[in-house]
Amino acid sequence: MNTTEVLSNLGLAQAAVATVSTVMIIGLGFLHRPSRSALLWSLAFVLAMTSTWVSIMGSIADAEPVRRAGLGLMLGAPALIWSGFRARRGVPAFPWIGGVQAAVTAAAFTAVTDAAAYGLVFRLAFVAAAVFAGLTIGELRHAADRLERLALPLTIVSAGFVAVGAAILVSGLAAPADIGDLALPRVINGLAMLIYLVCATVSLLYFTSVSPTGGHTASTWPHFVITASDRLRRARRAREQSWAVLTVRLDDPTHIRSAAGENGWLRLVAEFEAVVDESFPADADIGRETRGRLVIVLARPGSVIREHVRTTLRRITELDVSDHVDVQLSASVGWVPAESADYDLAALVVAAGEAAAEATRQGGDRWERVRP
Repeated sequence: MNTTEVLSNLGLAQAAVATVSTVMIIGLGFLHRPSRSALLWSLAFVLAMTSTWVSIMGSIADAEPVRRAGLGLMLGAPALIWSGFRARRGVPAFPWIGGVQAAVTAAAFTAVTDAAAYGLVFRLAFVAAAVFAGLTIGELRHAADRLERLALPLTIVSAGFVAVGAAILVSGLAAPADIGDLALPRVINGLAMLIYLVCATVSLLYFTSVSPTGGHTASTWPHFVITASDRLRRARRAREQSWAVLTVRLDDPTHIRSAAGENGWLRLVAEFEAVVDESFPADADIGRETRGRLVIVLARPGSVIREHVRTTLRRITELDVSDHVDVQLSASVGWVPAESADYDLAALVVAAGEAAAEATRQGGDRWERVRP
C-alpha cells in the first residue's frame, strides 16, 4: 500500500469518526445540557467534520487546493476546544481565535504552491494547533473533575499532540533540505487527528453530559438520583427529621415554550434554574427532572424551607423575560417531608410532583405541602 492509499484511508476514517462524533457531541451533549462550552465544543466538531469531507471531495475531484483547504480547516478545531474550557470556567473564551486560525490556515495552504514553502507552512500550522492542545491541558488543570477517568483521554492525547508538533518542527529544522517532503508528516498528521478526535469525543461527552461540575444550576438526573438517594438513606439510619423533597415547576410550560420558541425556551429554563439554585442553601441537592422542573433535597426546619420557597417564587415572578416571551413567569412548588415516604426518593419525587401539580391547578405561584 503506497502513501496515497494510506492517506486516502486515513481521510475516510477521519470523516467517519468526525461525523459520528459530531452527532454524539451535539445530540448527547449540547442538546442534553446546553451551555456555552458545549456549543463551542460542538462547533469544533462541526468544523472537523466539514474539513474532512471537504478534503475528501478535493481528493476525489483531484482538486489539490480544495483538499488543502479542508486540511487547513481541521487545524482550527483544537483552539475551539480550548475556548470551550475557558467558557466552562467563566473566563473570556476568545472563540474567534479558532475561526481565524482555521480560515488563515486554509487560505495559506491554498495560496502556497512551492513544495518547500508548503512544507514549512504545513509544519508551522500543525505546531500552532499543537499550541492550543497544550493550552487545553492548562485549562484542564483548573477543572475540579480533571482527574476523573473519562477526562483523562483528552489530557493524554493533548500531551501527545504537543509532542508530535514538537517532533515535526524539530525534524523540519534538523533537515531543512527535506522540508518539502511531507509524506511522513502527512501520515502522522492523519493518525494524530484521528486519535485526537476519538479521545476528545470520549472526554467532552463526559464534560457535557455526565459531569456535574461546570454547570451553574441543576445536576443531571442520574447523578442527582445517586447522590440524593444516598443522603436520604443515611438520614433514615440517623433518624433525622428535618429532611424534605421539593419539586419546583414552571407554570404552563407548554404555552411558554410555544410562545418563546426553542431558543427562547432554553434561555428561560436556564434563568429559572439559576434563580432556584441561588435561592436554596449550597448544601441542597438540585436535580433537573425535566426542563422547567427541578427537584430539591435538603435538610432544614420547616420555617426555614418556607422562607426559601417564598424567596424562590418571588424571584421567579420578578424575572424580566420580555426579550424571550410576552408573559410573566410563575412557578409552583410541591413540598414533601422525607419521613412521609420512609425516605424513599422515588416515592417522594412522585408525591412532590403531585403536590406541585395541585398547586398549579389552584392558580400557580404558590406551594402545596404534604403533611406527614
